[in-house]
Parts: sequence; C-alpha cells; structure tokens
Amino acid sequence: MAPYIIRDYKNDLGDDTVQLAHSSLTDLPSIEENPDIILQQAVKLYLQRVRQLEPQIHAFVPEVHLEARLAIEAERLLASSAAMADKLALWGIPVAIKDLLHVDGLPTCAGSALPPEVLTDKEGSLVRRLRALGVLIAGKTVTEEFAYNGPIATRNPHNTEHTPGGSSAGSAAAVAAGLCPLAIGTQTLRSVIAPASFCGVTGFKPSYGRVPLDGVILLSPSFDTIGIFTQDLPSMEVAAAHLVPDWTPRQVDRKPVLGIPRGVYMELMSPEVKATFTAQIEHLEQLGYQVRYADMPWEDEFIYGDSMLRFIEGEMARGHASWFEHYAELYGPPVREAILRGKAIAEDELDGYRRKQWVLREELKSLMVKEGIDIWVSPAQGGTAPKVADNNTGWSGMPAIWGFAGCPTLSLPSASLEGLPLGFQCIGSFGEDEWLLAWAREVARDL
Repeated sequence: MAPYIIRDYKNDLGDDTVQLAHSSLTDLPSIEENPDIILQQAVKLYLQRVRQLEPQIHAFVPEVHLEARLAIEAERLLASSAAMADKLALWGIPVAIKDLLHVDGLPTCAGSALPPEVLTDKEGSLVRRLRALGVLIAGKTVTEEFAYNGPIATRNPHNTEHTPGGSSAGSAAAVAAGLCPLAIGTQTLRSVIAPASFCGVTGFKPSYGRVPLDGVILLSPSFDTIGIFTQDLPSMEVAAAHLVPDWTPRQVDRKPVLGIPRGVYMELMSPEVKATFTAQIEHLEQLGYQVRYADMPWEDEFIYGDSMLRFIEGEMARGHASWFEHYAELYGPPVREAILRGKAIAEDELDGYRRKQWVLREELKSLMVKEGIDIWVSPAQGGTAPKVADNNTGWSGMPAIWGFAGCPTLSLPSASLEGLPLGFQCIGSFGEDEWLLAWAREVARDL
C-alpha cells in the first residue's frame, strides 16, 4: 500500500510542462499494517518525486543532507508509532513548510541574504502539532524575501515559463506538482490565495488569529495568517480538522446564498477572467443558487489605493528594526526601500488602520446577516499566472481586502484559461471558518 495516493497524468501544455501527480489526504493507510514498510515507501516515494521534479520546479530551499535527515525523522517516527498508533492521524505524510516558519534542525532564511543563525529560532506550535500528528517534514519551501518581494526560483508546475505566485510560492508548487499532499504557507495580502489560484490547488487562509503564529517570522502582525495548501477540498477538510484549533465540522442541507460586491472590486480583473466568473455564476444560478449583489462597507479608493501597503510597510519597519540596524545592506532593494518608507509612517496612522480593520470586520458580519448572504464569492485572482519574465507574482486586488478584515478565504480550482488554472474564491464571515468550508463543499461540487 502506498503511503498516500499518487495518480500520474500529463498535461498537454508543450515543452515547458512537467509531469504532475495527485496526492490526497482522504485515503490514508492504517499505520498498524506494516508501519516500517509504509514509512519506507513514504520516504522513497517522496525522494523519487523530488529527483524527478524539483530540478524543474525549485519548490524547496536546497538541502544538502535531505536523505539523511528524512532517514532520521523516519526512525524517530517509527519509535513513537507503537504507542501513538491511534493518534498519528497524518502519519508518514510529507509536509512542506514555508521558509518563514522555524523548524528544529533546519535553518530559517526567509528568502533573504541575512545570516540564518540570526533569523532561526525554535519551532512554534503549528510545526509541533504537525510532528505530533506523525508527519515527515519534507523541507522548507521557497518564499519571496520576508514574504514581501524579491526574485524566486520556483516555477509553476503547469507551465514552467510562468510564476507559481507569491509569496508562498514553493508551498503551492510543491502540492501542485505532487511532491507532497500538504503544505503550509502564510498570507498577508495574497500569499496563499494567489499561488493556489495560479497552481490549480486548494488554498485556505483561516480567520485572522485562528492559528497561532508563534515560531513564524512576521511581515505584518495585524495581517499575517497561516495558510494551508492541498490538492482538493476533501483533503483541506482533513487538514483543517487537524491543524486549526477547536475545529468543529459543519454540515449544511441547502445551497449557500452567494454575495458579490458591487463597485470597483469586481473590475479588478481581466476581461477573460470576468467572462469566466460570469459564466460560473450563471451556471450556479441555473442549479438553484441565489446570488445577491451588495454595496460594500469600504471605500473604493481603499481597495486600489496604497493604504493597506502603507500599513504593512509600517509594521514591517518596526518588526525588522533590530535586524535592519545591523544588516541593512543585506536586504534586497524592494524590501530595504519598503522598510525605509515604513519607518516614516507615524504610529497614529497605523493605529487608525487597526481600528479600521475591526470596524470593517464587524460591518461585513452585519451586512451578511442583513442580506442573508452565506459566503462572498469572486475570482481568486484578476488573471492567470504571469510569465516569470513579467516580474509579477500576483495581484492583491481580489484577496487583500478580505485579509484586511481578517475573514477566512478559500481558493478552489475551478477553471482554466489558455492552459493555466484560475481559482474561485469563497469568503466567510470572521470566525466562521467551519461554515465557509461546509458551504464551499457545495460550490466545489457544482463547479
């Protein structure tokens, strides 16, 4: 029995296509059946996929002693499996971790040139939780510098001339390529939803603060949220149930009422994406979904202005103050310039943004109740994955405002434009993550 399900297929996308694989968390073996053999298969299969695909995808931060480290991890896992057989729900599953999260035994580089010994700290509660569930740490995945901006080596598994998105580039690409069935990322403005959309995988950003952020290098503490990548929604439901604290699955007996914002928000996309989304909504309406258009409790200028970016840069400047004092010359130009801009932003302005976050969160809750909306929907991105040569890893327009409000968001693989994936974004009310996934189950089935 394989340690996790692999089904190979080949997409007809030309010379820049790599072989992809599908990995599910919904059909896992019992560790009571030859655990040593199953674990050996897990390591062997993962290493085989890495050798086959990683030279083209570059999802992971290079690790010289990968095979030796995995062997040690497997030995430790086998030693604990006998006593913990009924608790290791993700036993033997390779899990990729974005290189902003500390992992004991691995350096933290955060996509930067700063000395790893300066950045690296003890792993936090999420990584400890993963270990307690019996996973194999597949490795650290590539991120843009400090999750803000900067060049990345990672390529989109659907077409290696295109970006996988940022900043959780490596995590999304690793899942899309079948290197591992589960990966962890983070999101500030778009860093889970964009790469999930571009790579054709499921990406989930829980409500702000729902998953602890200890053991994570933060970009903007008022925004940053842990994110999860899987290849399908059933796998995401398994992952969320085990990784999101106090998770209580919900069941629904009707189709959700879908909300679509009025105003400039729905103009932040290409004509092709808008046409695709319009067709999807018409299809859902034909299946009996109710769709309600709503005037939103935000100013249009806030959506496409620089306020959210100023907020992030101001918080980043404060979070990096000590490192920047000693290593300013080691920061890449985009991050260095952002920190310098952020230092000039007054604390009163940042406090104003934080108050606005809370107000918008409550206004969105009230609006959903008033209009009878179960979830908001939109395209996950304004376009498909740009070419690497375009030096663009995604757009913040579609996911950013929901992240500002702290709402849970989900990107579902739903369409393809000229051979590249496009995600369908579902957004729930703050703190109602379980309901979001329950409603999205209906949408995913009907899309």
